[in-house]
Amino acid sequence: MTTSALVLLSGGLDSAVCLYFAAGREDGTVAISFDYFERRERERSAARRLAQHAGIELISLDVGFMKEVSDDPLILGERPDVESVYMPARNIIFYGIASHFAERLGAARIYGGHTSADSAFFKDASKSFFEDFNALLHDYTGSTAVSIVTPLIGMNKAEVVSFGAKLGVPYELTWSCYLDGPNVCRKCRACRERAEAFASAGLSDPVS
Repeated sequence: MTTSALVLLSGGLDSAVCLYFAAGREDGTVAISFDYFERRERERSAARRLAQHAGIELISLDVGFMKEVSDDPLILGERPDVESVYMPARNIIFYGIASHFAERLGAARIYGGHTSADSAFFKDASKSFFEDFNALLHDYTGSTAVSIVTPLIGMNKAEVVSFGAKLGVPYELTWSCYLDGPNVCRKCRACRERAEAFASAGLSDPVS
């Protein structure tokens, strides 16, 4: 099958919705997931299960050299203003690698499940970042056809949840918590945002 799209899949809520959106409109979709330093196993498992459920191939890459600032006390001490889960140059690296695979696979589009709220915490998840990155792809790579698509970037979390429900996303397979389980902590920012999103969307969260 020809591959037309590559989807960055973390196993979380937003990337799952993005996966199902892409799979529903593309002729051939492949997912790619990055195993960074001490990435939570529940999250890795969620990515595998989501891809399997959607019948999509998953490319898992070891990028263990990449660390969140919480894994490096020196950096965290110097930058108390950044999120503890911030990863230096994360999306520059992730989308650079994804661009490499997109060219190899002949995929014209790379999908990322970033929402309107992400840029408030991470500059490399903003609309302007992806506009600039697309300009680089078009001007400085071997295939000018490759573009990054962010279909959720104008939505808030509740809108993403509602949209995903219409797409039939199996939310029970996703994992958002910053901890590794066995149950969600309900206290971290990701858990709080998820709970608020489901409540605002008027839906019940199957993950507990």
